[in-house]
Amino acid sequence: MKRSIIVGLAAALLVSPAWAQSPNSSSAAPDRFQIDAGYFNLKADTLLRYTGPQGGSGDINFEKDLGQNRTVNTFWVDSTWRVGRRHQLKLSYTQLSRDQPGHTLERGFVWGGKTYTAGLSATSNTSSKILGGYYRFALVRNDRFEIGPTIGIGHLTMGAGIKATGTVGSQSVSLDQSTSTGSVTGAVGGYATATPMNKLALHADYLYVKVTPGTETATVTDWRLAADYYVTRGVGLGAQYKYNRYSLDRGLLSTSLGGQITFQGVQAFLTFRF
Repeated sequence: MKRSIIVGLAAALLVSPAWAQSPNSSSAAPDRFQIDAGYFNLKADTLLRYTGPQGGSGDINFEKDLGQNRTVNTFWVDSTWRVGRRHQLKLSYTQLSRDQPGHTLERGFVWGGKTYTAGLSATSNTSSKILGGYYRFALVRNDRFEIGPTIGIGHLTMGAGIKATGTVGSQSVSLDQSTSTGSVTGAVGGYATATPMNKLALHADYLYVKVTPGTETATVTDWRLAADYYVTRGVGLGAQYKYNRYSLDRGLLSTSLGGQITFQGVQAFLTFRF
C-alpha cells in the first residue's frame, strides 16, 4: 500500500503538466496562504546514546530494548505564504512524545554514566520538537504546475529519560537519568506542486543537509508525497506519506545526548487556503 501511494503520487506529479487544462478561477482554491494541520500516529525508530560509547552498550534502541511502542502520536502543522508569483515562505512544526512503563530489561547498557542491568524494571520516555522555516523559488511555474529549489533553517529539541528499579545481587537499585539536547538544523532540497483539477493539488518535497560542527556530525532527511482535495473553495482534506530522520553523532568522549530518531507513515489532515 505504501509503495502504491508513493508511485501514484509521483506519477501524477510528473504527467500533470502535459495534460493539465486551464483552471477555472471562480472555483479554484486560493493559494495566498495555506495551513495544514493534524494529529497522527506514525511509526518511529529511536536509537540514542547518553555518555556511552558509540556502538555496543552505548546504543539503546528504545523500541527493542525498552519496549516503547513503534506507533507514536504526532502533532504536525505546516503553513505556506506565497509572497510573490515565484516566491513562497514555509513554517512547519512537528511534536511527538512517548512513555513506556514497566518494561523488564533483557540486556544491560550504560545510560547517563549509570549501568542498567538486565532484569531491572524500566520506565522510559522520549520526546522531539522540530521547527523549520523554508524559502521556495519556482524555477518553472504555470497555472497547473511549479517546481524549484528549497532552502531552510530550523531547530530540533530531543529528550529522553530512563528510570529503573530492582535488585542486583543483594542490593536494591534505583536509577533515574534524563537528558535533552537542542540543535540548529538546515536543509536544501526541492519541491514540486501540480494541480490537475481545480479541487485537487499534488505535492512532493525533499530536504537534506549534513553538517559537521566541531566533533559532531548532524544530518537531516525530510521528504513527503501529498494530495489535497478541497471540499469547499478554501477547506479540504489531505493525505500524505511523510519520512523524517534526524541524526546527531558526537565524539566518543561527549557527555551529551546523541543518536538518531526516525518517524514515517501515512497521515490524513485538514487543509485550509485563504
